[in-house]
Amino acid sequence: MKKHLNYFILIILSLLLLYAFVPYAPSMNIKQDKTKKESFLRTSASSGDLLWNYTTTEGIRSVDISADANFITASTYDPDSSLYLFNKTSSTMKTPIWRFQTTDSIYAAAITDDGSRIAAVNDAQHIYLLNTSVTTPKLPIWDYYPTGDVMNDVVISSDGTSIVGTTSSGIVYLLNDSISSPKTEMWSFATGDEVYSTAISADGTYIAVASRDNHLYLFNKASSTPLWNYTSGVNLMAVAMSSNGDYIISGESDGKVSLFHRSSSTPIWNYTTGDSIYSVAMDSTGNYMAAGGLEYILYLFQRSSSTPLWNFTADNQIGDTDFPRAIALSTNGNYIAMGTYDAKVFLFEKSNSTPLWNYTAGDQITGVAISADGSHIVAGSQDYNVYLFYQEVPAPPSPAIPFGNFFLLIAILSTVSIILLKKKYTFSQ
Repeated sequence: MKKHLNYFILIILSLLLLYAFVPYAPSMNIKQDKTKKESFLRTSASSGDLLWNYTTTEGIRSVDISADANFITASTYDPDSSLYLFNKTSSTMKTPIWRFQTTDSIYAAAITDDGSRIAAVNDAQHIYLLNTSVTTPKLPIWDYYPTGDVMNDVVISSDGTSIVGTTSSGIVYLLNDSISSPKTEMWSFATGDEVYSTAISADGTYIAVASRDNHLYLFNKASSTPLWNYTSGVNLMAVAMSSNGDYIISGESDGKVSLFHRSSSTPIWNYTTGDSIYSVAMDSTGNYMAAGGLEYILYLFQRSSSTPLWNFTADNQIGDTDFPRAIALSTNGNYIAMGTYDAKVFLFEKSNSTPLWNYTAGDQITGVAISADGSHIVAGSQDYNVYLFYQEVPAPPSPAIPFGNFFLLIAILSTVSIILLKKKYTFSQ
C-alpha cells in the first residue's frame, strides 16, 4: 500500500512540476531560436550595415517601414511618380515586391504596423489605399479623388481602418478602408492654410494636424469638429502622437517644441530652440520625444521635463517643410534615427548623444523610418536611392520564473528526495 502511495505522490508531484515550469519552456526556445537568428545576422551584418539599396529614376519623397521590418515603402517624384514595396531581405541586386505608378509625384505614403495596408497621396490630388498582394499592373484597393487639392501628407491607423489625407490648401480628409464606388470621405475639415504634418493614434481614434494657419488641431474621428485647437503666433510645422493618442508633440517655425495631453490645448511644457522645428517624433507611450530643424540640432526629451536629455549638433538642417519625417523613434524610444540635408543618416541610443553610427548618401536625406525594436532603419534620398540598414539590438530578457514557483520546485524536490531516501532505506533493510 505504501509503495502505491509513494508512486501516486511522485505522479502528482511530477504533474505539479510540469504545471509550474512548462509555461516558461516556449520562451526559452524562442530565445534560443532568436539567438540563432541573431548569430546568423551577426555573420552577415554588423551594426549600421547597409543591407541593401535600390535606385529609382527620381528623388525619394518619403519612406516608411512596418513594425517587424518585413515591409518597406518608398515614394518618388515625377516623372517616376511611383510607390515601391520592398522586403527586408539583404541583397546586392534588390528588386521591389511591386511598383505602383501614378501620374504625378507621390508626396507621402504610410504603412500599417503589420504591413498589410499602405496609404499614399500624390500631387494629382489622389488618396490611395493598397495592399501587399502582387498583381500586374498593381492597382489600389480604392482611389479617392477630391477635386482641386494637391495632397501633402497621409497617415494610417495601425489596423488600416482609418486614413487621413491633408492638402496644400489646408483640407483634412478622413476615410475608412471600406470599398465603395465612388469612394467618399467620412468627413472633411478646412483649416486656414497649408497642412505640413499629421499624426494618428494606433486605433485611429485621435488625429492631430499641424497647420500653417498657426494652429494645432486635435480631432476624435467621430466628428469633424476639433476636440480643441492650440493657437500659436507662428506656423505649426510638425506633429507626432503616442500610440494611444494621450500625448502630442508639436514643432513651430519660431523654434518652439510643445508637449500636450489630449485632454487640454494648454501645453504640459514647451521648450524654445534657436530656429524652425521641421521634424518631431515620439515613442509609443509618449515618454520619449525628439525634435530638430533649421538649427541643425537634434534634441531628445523625456515627458517629465522640458529640459532636453541631450542634444546633438549636425552639420546641416534636419528636414524642412516638404520633409517633416526626418526623425524617427523606435517603439520603446531606445533608438533615434535622423536624416540631414547634407546626405547623412544617424542612429542614436537614448542614453547618449554620440551616434552609434552614421552613413553618408549621395544627396539630401528626405525621410527616415525605424522598425519597432530599432533593428532596421530605412532612409530615402534625393540621390534616387532607398537605403535599408541593420542595427543589432539586445534580445529582450526571457520572463523570470516567479518566486512562488521556485518555492514549489524546492518543495517538490525535497519531497521526492525524502521518498527516494525512504525507499533506499527500506531496500537496505
